[in-house]
Amino acid sequence: MSCGVFRDKHENYQRINAGNVAILNGNYSIFAFKEPDEKYPFYDNANEKFYRNYGRGVADTLKFDSLSSGNFKISVLNKDEINFKFIKNKKVVRNQTLKYKIKDDGFLYIKNRNTTIKGVPFLFGGVDVRKVRIALNPNKDLLINDVFDSSGAILLIFGDAKVWESSNTYKRIN
Repeated sequence: MSCGVFRDKHENYQRINAGNVAILNGNYSIFAFKEPDEKYPFYDNANEKFYRNYGRGVADTLKFDSLSSGNFKISVLNKDEINFKFIKNKKVVRNQTLKYKIKDDGFLYIKNRNTTIKGVPFLFGGVDVRKVRIALNPNKDLLINDVFDSSGAILLIFGDAKVWESSNTYKRIN
């Protein structure tokens, strides 16, 4: 059994490899092209895709609204690390460096504490798996594909399980 498997089959994207990974460098809108969900407007915000600290508090959550002209900058630092700077009103509000791996499917996979264990899994607890992969579409806009899988149990009696996957495109600013 595999948790957190990407099922979206993307066909129209620029494949990333070790020789061209720098094409990801640039500034992108914090907001996805698609209309935000009214009930969960933060859901497609790019900041939420890369910041995965489990149990974070309100002080750790960045708020972007359509008036703030939020954007983020990607800089590939070396063969293992990528930097994200989240910018609001022309000020850097979060600067994070994450590890990555390029896989044969042509996507760059973010390694950001992908698995979180709560309690003793399947006795009294569960496992959350979150994965993010990125590439560029033919217009050089950023494609972010993420998956979340959460399951748990009490004494091997399985409880609630959640699985979702989303793909969003973020406009390249320059």
